[in-house]
Amino acid sequence: MQPLYLVAVLKPRLEIRDEVRVKIAGLVADSLAEDGCEMYDLVVSENDADTWLMLEKWTSREHWDAHMLTSHVIAFNALGDSLFREPTELRFYDPA
Repeated sequence: MQPLYLVAVLKPRLEIRDEVRVKIAGLVADSLAEDGCEMYDLVVSENDADTWLMLEKWTSREHWDAHMLTSHVIAFNALGDSLFREPTELRFYDPA
């Protein structure tokens, strides 16, 4: 099985940035408890605090696929337009 790396580019609505961060903290906690989740971290650049990155590592693509079907991910994704200025960009990577 090959691990899956994912970088999700998040652009929170600036007027509710703190609220978005709290909602993401809950998503992080739930996701880290999932089978196959090896890393799930929200990071913010010192140079661009308005664009956030979610760095994820999953044991396999199948684990990430299962993650996307969990109730906490479905509920979070349903809030997308209300939390973010733009759709989330997903960048998938394989080990080099």
